[in-house]
Amino acid sequence: MRSDSPDHAAAVAEALPRQVATTARSYAPTLAQSGASVAAQVVDQPTRSSQPVSPNPTRNLAIATLAGLMLGLAYALGMQALDTRLRSTADIESVSDRPVLSAIPVLPTGPAAASHYVETDPFGPQAEAIRKLRTNLVFVDVASDAGHSFVVTSSLSAEGKTTTVVNLGMAMAESGRRVLVLDADLRHPSVASELGLEGAVGLTSVLASDARAEDVIQRWRDTEMYVLAGGEIPPNPSELLGSRAMERLFKQFLRDFDFVLVDSPPILPVTDALVMSRLTGGLLMVVSAASTRRRHLQEALRTLETADAEVSGFVLTKTPAERGGSYNYQYYGRETPVTSGETRGSRKQSSGTRRSIRRKPARAARP
Repeated sequence: MRSDSPDHAAAVAEALPRQVATTARSYAPTLAQSGASVAAQVVDQPTRSSQPVSPNPTRNLAIATLAGLMLGLAYALGMQALDTRLRSTADIESVSDRPVLSAIPVLPTGPAAASHYVETDPFGPQAEAIRKLRTNLVFVDVASDAGHSFVVTSSLSAEGKTTTVVNLGMAMAESGRRVLVLDADLRHPSVASELGLEGAVGLTSVLASDARAEDVIQRWRDTEMYVLAGGEIPPNPSELLGSRAMERLFKQFLRDFDFVLVDSPPILPVTDALVMSRLTGGLLMVVSAASTRRRHLQEALRTLETADAEVSGFVLTKTPAERGGSYNYQYYGRETPVTSGETRGSRKQSSGTRRSIRRKPARAARP
């Protein structure tokens, strides 16, 4: 018997058996006809509990904890099922059989937080990831028939393609190659602003015959990286990129430079990247671990397949930084090492970009 009062509960428990015996005759006619009686005997007196039997804090806490764990697990599984972002190399490999050439981490603070980290943090994990991309891209280039030029694009905007192009150009120039970074994103040109260069004249000026290419191509500091900005935004970007003038100009670039890297618009909004892929030797697809969805990449790959444009490889950007697990930081720590052929004194030179190897002499060609 339960009650708010222990005395009341005990009294009711004591009186209940007697009351049951008294009322039993009315429910048993056979007993009444035979004159038999029902008697109740108390075997043991009811005890008064000193502690309430309900609520039970220990039991309730255990039930609440178990329920919370189950709800948390269900929430985590639900979020995992709903979150279709491509966060790892394995996620990209499940969508395409093309190789992931490099994964570039994102560092929110420190010198590597700058957009051109190959220069500002040359021995950081981002710069090393770009050098890995450079090495793998050279192997892809060897296997290509056209080669020596790549268009860099993405599914949607803000996935890191322009930053990847700029740093890849720096890394290639660092290895002694004469590189041209061409801003073919004529709708939203950003290479010049990223590098702090003049962007008012550029590719559109050359295609409109308002300037010569050699007059508007800008050299990045004292390196072998050269930049052709997008110039003024035209009303017909796709037509300009697909024109005969663009084809002739691009052939000139392939003769004058060892490598041509083309920054193009994303694939899903416009077709400019598809147009440029017909001129270049390969296509590099940038995927952001922070924003690219599986369905967006799948749709972009279908668009490329329809246009008969093959992806040379992927670059996974904005991956979570793991300094503790980075081989680079474990080996170097926070101290900049001295590379082969370099002295401590030579590092104090005022050169804008550090080099890990010596550059070959620049060819006598137009800037």
